[in-house]
This record gives sequence, C-alpha cells and structure tokens, in this order.
Amino acid sequence: MELRPTTADDLRPLHALFLESIGGVFHSHGFEPPAPPFEVFAAQQAHVLATGASVVGERDGRIAGFAAAWARGGDWFLASLFVERAAQGHGLGSTLLDAVWDERAERRRTITDAIQPVSNALYGRRGLIPVTPLLAFAGAPDGASELLQPLDRADAALPEIDAAAYGFDRAVDHEYWARSGLRTIWAREGTPVAYSYAYPGGALGPVAGLAPVDAADALESALARTDGTATVRMPGSARGLVEVALRLGLRLSPTPGLLLCSTGVEPPAALAVGSFSLF
Repeated sequence: MELRPTTADDLRPLHALFLESIGGVFHSHGFEPPAPPFEVFAAQQAHVLATGASVVGERDGRIAGFAAAWARGGDWFLASLFVERAAQGHGLGSTLLDAVWDERAERRRTITDAIQPVSNALYGRRGLIPVTPLLAFAGAPDGASELLQPLDRADAALPEIDAAAYGFDRAVDHEYWARSGLRTIWAREGTPVAYSYAYPGGALGPVAGLAPVDAADALESALARTDGTATVRMPGSARGLVEVALRLGLRLSPTPGLLLCSTGVEPPAALAVGSFSLF
C-alpha cells in the first residue's frame, strides 16, 4: 500500500469509495445510507483539499482508502476517513489517520456515525472521545416565527459569533458556504447575535449564535423562512436548538452521529453544524 496526496482527479473514485464504504455500514444495520450527489461530495472534499490535508492509499494503482483533515489555528478536525470493505481490518485506517494527524493541534474533533464501532474505537484510542450525539432532524416546520431580525451588510459580526459558537475562526469556510448557500445574519434589537445558512432543497447549517438562546432563535427564524421540508443537524449538547426542532414538529433520524473531542474541548451549546466534513 502506498500513500500519496489527494488530487482533484481523485474526487470521482473517492465518491464511489465513500458510497461503498458507508453503504456497507448502514445496510448491515438495516438503514438507508447517506448518498450525496457527486457534486456535493466533490465540493466539500475540494474545499478541504484546498484548506487542509488529504491523502489516498493506493494498491496497484487503485485507491483503497482516503483521509482528509483541516486545521483552523490550533483546532484540528478530521473531515473524512474511509476504507473500502475489501481493505478493512489491515491497518490502513490507522495509517491514513497518521498521515493527516497534525501534531501541532491543541484541540481535536471529528464527527462519526454512531453505528461505526470500529472507527469510533480507533479514534478513541487517539484521545477522541464521544461527548455528545449529533442529531439529524427533518420535516416541515409547523408554527415557526421570525424571532430575530435579518441584517444587511453585517459580515463584520461573523468572527465574534464564530468565536462564541465554535471557539475558532471560520473565515475561509464562510467563503465556501456562501458560494452555495444563503447567509443570513440575525439581530436582536439591532445587534448581530447569530447567523444561518440555507440551501436549495431545505438544508440548513451551520446556524451559530453568541449564546445558546441566540442560536435557538436564529434556527427558528431560519425555519420560518423554509418553504417545505427542512433538514438540520445539531449536537445534543445544544439543548435549546433541539427543543426548537422538536417543538416545530421536525422528526429525529434513527441514525445519530457522534461528536468526538479531545481533552479540554467542550461540546457546543450554540450551534447547528454544517456537515460531517466541515463541522
């Protein structure tokens, strides 16, 4: 097995490998696996490739696994680690993780599926411990109100909100999110307190606030603008956002994720995440 840096030409075989790998896990438990279109998968992976690190493992010129991670200051996030089923159980996952592991990172996180015990054990041995479930909600919101006011030209508020909700800067990720999503900055009595992203088809996230109540009110405000079905993911530690989703009639997915964190990282309370790969 040989490792090499990922290139843009690898994105289509990586998409096929992802679908095969994740499909094997979900189908073995009787669940339908996530199946993002190639364009969505490729856009996320290309952004991670441009702003982080990504490697593939090849055998005889064929990709058998890949891993990707990004760092924002002292915060490191494992965005992807997938190995084809035929190559699993031979240490390739650990080797790929070593290749994208940043020794300089002060804080580490990743998001996994709760039904992946082997991967979660691998991460746990590296000090990435499950701290909260990541809950997925979907449905047509019933009775949502715009509790906050949308602001124009308030992008200067983004760093403060990111510092409160994430604990680190997301400037380069805002550039990515804004290319395909509609960003709204929400104000309370004229002061920016939260932001949300909405995408065609009803997906929301990230939604972030200065405080848990701000993020919860921003989520409800964003849901009030949703025409039809909405989907959103949030950590169970963000109790206020979970309460909003349940109160407005969104249904909980039976396959939660897990947010894994290193020592000293607190689970977020004012955040609905953007995706498994970008947090």
